[in-house]
Amino acid sequence: MACLPGDDEEVRHRKIQFTVASILVMPAGVLWGVLYSAFGEHTASIFPLAYAGLSAVDLLVFFRWRRFRWFRFVQLAMILVLPVALQISLGGFVGSSGVILWSFLAVLMALLYGGIRESRWWLASYVGAVVLVAALEPHLTVTNHLPRGLVLVFFVLNSVTVLSVAFFVLYSFVTDRRKLRELEVAYLDQEMMLRHSEKLATLGTLAAGVAHELNNPASAARRASEQLEDALARLEEAHSRLDARSLPPAADELLRSLAERAPQAPGDLSAIARSDLEAAVERWLEEHGVGKAWELAPALAQQGLAPETLSQLDVSLSGGAIPDALAWLAATRHVRTLVREIAEATTRLSEIVGALKSYTYMDQAPVQDVDLHRGIDNTLVILRSKLGEGITVRREYDPGIPRFQACGGELNQVWTNLLDNAADALGGKGTIVIRTRRNGDSVEIEIEDDGPGIPEDIQPRIFDPFFTTKAPGEGTGMGLSTTHSIVTKRHRGRIRVASRPGCTRFTVEIPIEGTAPGSGTRSGPGPDPGQKTSPGPADT
Repeated sequence: MACLPGDDEEVRHRKIQFTVASILVMPAGVLWGVLYSAFGEHTASIFPLAYAGLSAVDLLVFFRWRRFRWFRFVQLAMILVLPVALQISLGGFVGSSGVILWSFLAVLMALLYGGIRESRWWLASYVGAVVLVAALEPHLTVTNHLPRGLVLVFFVLNSVTVLSVAFFVLYSFVTDRRKLRELEVAYLDQEMMLRHSEKLATLGTLAAGVAHELNNPASAARRASEQLEDALARLEEAHSRLDARSLPPAADELLRSLAERAPQAPGDLSAIARSDLEAAVERWLEEHGVGKAWELAPALAQQGLAPETLSQLDVSLSGGAIPDALAWLAATRHVRTLVREIAEATTRLSEIVGALKSYTYMDQAPVQDVDLHRGIDNTLVILRSKLGEGITVRREYDPGIPRFQACGGELNQVWTNLLDNAADALGGKGTIVIRTRRNGDSVEIEIEDDGPGIPEDIQPRIFDPFFTTKAPGEGTGMGLSTTHSIVTKRHRGRIRVASRPGCTRFTVEIPIEGTAPGSGTRSGPGPDPGQKTSPGPADT
């Protein structure tokens, strides 16, 4: 829909890339707007939400009248202007967490898709916007009421996201220049076209997966932090009432030992047994005149406090202190549970960010010592949302495979393409098996799924550029072509496929001894045309 009949291949790819990039930025506007609105900054939320809405309208107008130049200008103008307006409304550089950094994406996109001359004007506009905001800064006041932690998170997101995009643009530029010196012009044109388009397709998969994976722990941490303030207030209130009781040392020691008791794991009791324990505790509380028995019972039962233990505690206390003691125990357990949830959520966030950093090899040279299994595991983390709960992944790793010299980022792109195709073939339900083994001076990696298989008549074509059996808009047809190029040309390896209904297996063979990747070429055999299969939906 983005291209016209007279467009050549370069123009077509530029339009597609810019359009997809514009679509990918829209969710960030929605996320920012929702977060601002959730914390009471309804005026500030208008700007990012307006960007997402206006971008959608701009897309519709573009698809209707096919005026790409106007579409690109409107997109760049919104990317430049709206962060500036948002920064001013939030009180300047500090109050907005430097949201004006997002305006620099307009300069980068103009450089990538509009040319050097046009990008100079956008750069001048960006510099002018920064100077304008700097001049207004002394007259602005921070009026937003966002939590300090959220302001810091916004600052990190604004800085890391924009700087990462700038880094990848610069990194791609340097890498492409090196390739221009090594490859012939005709081969380079074809290679760059395939790589650039496939990187964009992989970016869509990567962005969707990472956004989904980050959302769950981030939401859990936010919910727990929102509840923690109220829980701490209840704990302080219960602690004050308990201190006023002046408990004897023995009772105080017993109470604290019960508070330090580890909570029961979900598997310690069956659902019926846990429900029975909560009911018994609630009856005991009601019999002893403890208020809010229905609210205290679950927390006390989770702590493993049976009625017998509560009776023992009641005997140790005096003067009707049991309600205050139990309220303190329940509040303590609630606070510790929330703290544990926050710790687990932030640990999960660190795991995802670490996997993403390792997956992209963003802080390493193109060729480095690669841990094959770690690269596959990181890819699985990135694709976890795509694989879903209905797909079982079984890993059969050979522990004897050593680290070896390779282009780690490109190998991870190979695993991404093969696993993404396998997940599409399974349709959300099935099994993927990943096997690795040492084979002399090479390592073999098998990725197998129990999907419907690839029809025999198209197997010889699956590594051809632009060949796909997916519906229009669902695939570029370059995933397996790029995979074949990375394996055979960059790493002098081989890739082959064997498929029948219920078993599709891609086997990648990569030398692990000898010269570094890229110093020579040995083409693999491609698909095995002699493999007998029955017709069925393709994995490609």
